[in-house]
Amino acid sequence: MSQGESLKARAEAQLRSNDRDRYTVPSSRLYPHQWAWDSAFAAIGWLHIDPQRALLELTTLFEGQWDDGRVPHIQFHILTGDYFPGPDSWGTERTSTISNPPVWMLALERIFECGHGHEQIRAMMPALERSVTFFHQQRDPLDWGVICTAHPWENGLDNCPAWDAALEAINPEDAPQFTRVDKERVEDPEQRPTDDQYKRYMAVVESITRAGFGLGDFAVYDPFLTTLVVRAEGVLGRFAQHFGMEDVAQRAAQRAQKLRQGLVQRLWSQELGRYRFYDARGKSWISPDALPAYSPLMLGDQIEGYAQMKATLKADFWATWPLPTVNPSSDLFEPERYWRGPAWINMNWLFAPELGSELVDKTLELLQKVGFWEYFNPHTGRGLGTDGFAWSAALGLDLMVRREEGSS
Repeated sequence: MSQGESLKARAEAQLRSNDRDRYTVPSSRLYPHQWAWDSAFAAIGWLHIDPQRALLELTTLFEGQWDDGRVPHIQFHILTGDYFPGPDSWGTERTSTISNPPVWMLALERIFECGHGHEQIRAMMPALERSVTFFHQQRDPLDWGVICTAHPWENGLDNCPAWDAALEAINPEDAPQFTRVDKERVEDPEQRPTDDQYKRYMAVVESITRAGFGLGDFAVYDPFLTTLVVRAEGVLGRFAQHFGMEDVAQRAAQRAQKLRQGLVQRLWSQELGRYRFYDARGKSWISPDALPAYSPLMLGDQIEGYAQMKATLKADFWATWPLPTVNPSSDLFEPERYWRGPAWINMNWLFAPELGSELVDKTLELLQKVGFWEYFNPHTGRGLGTDGFAWSAALGLDLMVRREEGSS
């Protein structure tokens, strides 16, 4: 068995290990429930094992969709005390109250382009459109034509430096009493967010509940989440055209164009050569030299700053094991603390179409060398967080298939 075949077999085995019949847990040790964007990434891996299982992953995810369209970032299918915060902390019965980047659309597109699920996707179209319009309707408080995140967990890049200034305005004493369980389940608690950050996260959760599950005390306009909503609109539009739903396609195109314009007009900084974040509550700009500030690169060479951002990532962010989530030359860079420096397989997967085969090769080499960890030290390659992480296996599997398709 070649190294590539061995890695593929290990990735398939890892996904099966994380399978809970109708959904995939990110990690049985650390994340024992269904997370929205993790589940979507897992579906991309399942596609290459069992396409119907991939579709089941996403239909299960949409069973938790709220009437307002939001796909909650966590669904608690089994109520246990093995994870914090559970549904009681969110003020609900079985879900969290925030969403996640809508990468479920990218997963469905991957399934669709491989020739599967056309009828299921057609049936899902109303729910898919609502899942995207939720962001426009409830995540643009200044009517800027850009998407804000209501919580660091909604964007998914939990303790990214982009949130620091906005979180400083959150009183940690507003958090309820709680006991963390995550630090006990990793090798080194220093790889996780700090206790102070966690108190502020929980205070934001409390403010969202007080606001009737709308925007609470945290609202940061975000180029990463906005970019992924633009991409989701593009997928929705392509589906609609295929199914002859011209009105849906037109609405998706209009919404996507508004977001593209908003990104450039509101968040692009020619001086910095990257996109900025804006704290809508504190009315201040936030400009860390972090990977999500370059995320509009994913929209292709028509977006403002494309060539400049691409050159920066290939120079400043090209660590031994790319891509670090913060520029290693930045004072904010921490190579082993969650989203403050480590490399993540999902980010590599998202950026790979624009950054090319070298990034794919390095990503697969890292997985072959170290295994399916949650995140990685970009200098040493050391696996961090929890091992047996579902999206590292799933997206590694997809990158292998894409590389084979490219060479055939």
